[in-house]
Parts: sequence; C-alpha cells; structure tokens
Amino acid sequence: MKLKFRAMSVYMKHLNREISQRQIEDVRKTGKLFLMKYSDEIDRIIRLLPETTGKSWPKEDGNEIEVYFVEWKGSSFSHPLTLKVRKDLLLMLVILTHELGHHLIPMKAEESHEEINRAVEKVFKKLNIDAKEQIAVMRGYQKK
Repeated sequence: MKLKFRAMSVYMKHLNREISQRQIEDVRKTGKLFLMKYSDEIDRIIRLLPETTGKSWPKEDGNEIEVYFVEWKGSSFSHPLTLKVRKDLLLMLVILTHELGHHLIPMKAEESHEEINRAVEKVFKKLNIDAKEQIAVMRGYQKK
C-alpha cells in the first residue's frame, strides 16, 4: 500500500466555499513539512497497521490511497482520506494513522473507533514514539 499526498485548491474550495491563495500555500507548506519529518514513519505505519489489527488492506483501495491535505473548520475523515493540517505535526500523524485504520476496520458502531484507537496506540508504541498527548487530543475530538 502506498499513500499519495495532495493539496488541491479545488477540493479545499469545495469544503470551505471561500479560501485564499495564501491559505492554500500554507496548507501545501505544512504538508511538505509533515512529509519531510514523517515519511519514514508513514511507511512503517502502512506496514504496522495491518499487522496490529490482523486485517488486510481492502482490495477496493488498490495499491494506493490518496490523502488530501486541507484547511477547514471540520475534522479529518477517512473516505476520501482528508487530513486537516495542524501546527502539531505529530497530531497529524496520529490522526492519519486513525483515519487509515478506518480503511481496515469497518465502522459498525462506537466500538470501531475504540478498536482503531487501540491499534493507533500499539502502532506508536512499536514506532517508539511518545504520542500519548496527541492520542488524548484525538480521542477528545471524537467525543465532540
């Protein structure tokens, strides 16, 4: 499985109705910083998530999932995988991992979120990255 990252102005305009060129440029800049900092970890997450969950990447995803970097008032979501940019790049990585989890674990009820969150915690433990604070923030977003 590979991820293809994009920051498309037309997609952000559909989400926001109005977005400035400066905001689009800021999203692209943050996306580049995120990839520079975490590209190795993202590759490992793609391998660790199926191992951790005991599930395989769905055939309908093919060999690639597109990930859209965006700025908007809403939250990140998994289909299409839309990742809201944030100043906390580690929080972005945690949320990306969670949203990828939705591709492996079908949403049945609230317990699906908890199963995904447990997988996220295990993945970050295997990565040896302390993301407890960011995982707590992500869980807080889910309660809203």
